[in-house]
Amino acid sequence: MPGTRDALPDATDDDFLAKALTEANACRAKHHAPPLTLDPQLVAYAKSRAASRSEHQGLSAGHDGLRDGTGENIFWGGGTDPTPLSAAAAVASWYSEIANYDWANPPGVPEKTGHFSQLVWTGSTRVGAARAAGQGGDYFETYIVFVFEPPGNYEGEYAKNVLPE
Repeated sequence: MPGTRDALPDATDDDFLAKALTEANACRAKHHAPPLTLDPQLVAYAKSRAASRSEHQGLSAGHDGLRDGTGENIFWGGGTDPTPLSAAAAVASWYSEIANYDWANPPGVPEKTGHFSQLVWTGSTRVGAARAAGQGGDYFETYIVFVFEPPGNYEGEYAKNVLPE
């Protein structure tokens, strides 16, 4: 579904991708999850997702149109600085949801922990990352998308896929 404005420019480069993978895998290592592999086809898909998400204000597009068999984390930030936000900022935001994770009754409230659990989901092995950034309506905006395969966040599978530190 097309958005209400033009997509922001692609701001994905090799440095961004390297840092995205490093940041994600550092979080995964804390939770005994195997490192993710950066998949060029998933990077291309993540770029299309970041562009399409940026056609909408903030996070209003959600996960609409996400293909089957793929998990997705989306990050949005805006401000007066034209410098695109970093992969580290996105990963830190997603990882902070660990504070809401209910280890005794996982995941707790999925709407408050889904980014964290997807990030460290042991069954996810491949990732694509992308960033779209530029002047939005009121701010300089950054959209960061990570897509994961196989996807995570399956009911009844949390205890064996989201491991404590």
